[in-house]
Formats: sequence, structure tokens, C-alpha cells
Amino acid sequence: MIQFDQIPVNEKDPVIYIHIPKTGGKTMWSLFEQQNELIHIWHNRYFKKLNKRANYLTMLRHPVDRVISTYYYIKQYKRDPLNKIVNSMTLEDFIEKMQDNKVENKRYKSKSDIRNIRYRTVNLSTRYLAGGDPGAVKRAQRNIRRHFAFVGTLDLYLESLYVMQKTYGWDLTSIKQKNVTKGRPKLTEIDPNIIQAIETCNQHDLVIYNDAKIALEKQLNQLKEQERYELDHWLQQHMA
Repeated sequence: MIQFDQIPVNEKDPVIYIHIPKTGGKTMWSLFEQQNELIHIWHNRYFKKLNKRANYLTMLRHPVDRVISTYYYIKQYKRDPLNKIVNSMTLEDFIEKMQDNKVENKRYKSKSDIRNIRYRTVNLSTRYLAGGDPGAVKRAQRNIRRHFAFVGTLDLYLESLYVMQKTYGWDLTSIKQKNVTKGRPKLTEIDPNIIQAIETCNQHDLVIYNDAKIALEKQLNQLKEQERYELDHWLQQHMA
């Protein structure tokens, strides 16, 4: 069962999934919806410490992959407020808007305001995990350390789901990817200058992402022999 953006959260020891845009959220919602346990989805909310113990979860995506996916998603999704503007842009144009540090990195009132390109691309993960400030990487790291029971990564997606399933006793076997952006090029086909520009603008997100991936790989390396066998079977089953 899932519930969106509820505050206050009433039950004891709630499970709260912080959904950072373009990190496979709709697929996760579908999996969570099949569980008997109530799982809160904070879709439009940043991390906030509750006045009670809570289990926070999230998924992270490499910022280069996330920004490029955001560009192609906006171009394809006609109901996106920035669709008409971005539709006439090349990827290079979009990246130039992302790089414009004369534009304050905040959410602008009108969703169709072109300045929201920076809000949607620059250190977005840091903003969500720090509680609203895209520059507060130390705070985001501290929040993860103190409050997050699990942080997965999209490039180790199946591995992340396996660890999550083992940790919470959920059934996450019915994996059907939703809201996948079609027609976008592979990262190996992207101009290295664009990749460098995205990384330069997303230094805080890179730190958080790399921390999370190292922690997840450590968890995977510490699996017992039987768990390694289960993980191998899990990967074979879902990669087929």
C-alpha cells in the first residue's frame, strides 16, 4: 500500500520513500503498492525529520544520466510545463541553460519558467536529501547517515531491490519498468564536453551518489554464501 505526500505521518515507525525525480520512481511506486505494509511516498516533498522514528529510503541516479534523461523526458512528454520551450532546444542548448549560474537555483513560481531548468538539473538529489538546499551537501550526507535505512542506485537497480527485499521482507519480484524515456542516446554517444559540463554543475550530487554506491557495493560484498547464490538467481531471473 502506498500513500502520497502525507504530513503528519501518524503510524509508529513509518517507512518513507523520498522520490527524487527521474530515479525510477513510478516503477518503485508500483512495487510498493503491492506490499501489505503502508509505504509513504514523498513525491513533492524534501527530506524532513519527523518527531518520531522513521525509516527513510531513496534511490539515486548518476547526475549525468539523470540530467540527460530529464532533457529527453521533457521533450517527449507534452504535458510537461517546459515541453514547448525545450522541444525547440538541442541538448547543447539545454545544458547551456543548466550552466547559467546567473539564474538562482530555486523553484520558480511558474512551472513553465525556463529558469526551472536549473532547478530540475543542478544538484537536485542534494536538494531533496538536505531538506531543500542544493548546496548543503554536508547536511545531505548527515541526513543519510542518521536517518536513511537504505539508499539504492539506479545503475545497480536489481541489486538494490534485492537488498531492499531482504531488509524489509517485501516481495519485489514483479518488476515492470514504468515511465521509461524512449529514444534517448546511450551515454557513450554523448559528447564528452556535455558530460563534463553536467558533472561540473553537479559536484554535490556526484559526492552523494558515489558515497551511496560505495556503501551499496560494501553491502553486496558482505553477503553470505547463500545470499550470494540468491542474488545471482535474482539477477538471472530478472535480466532474462
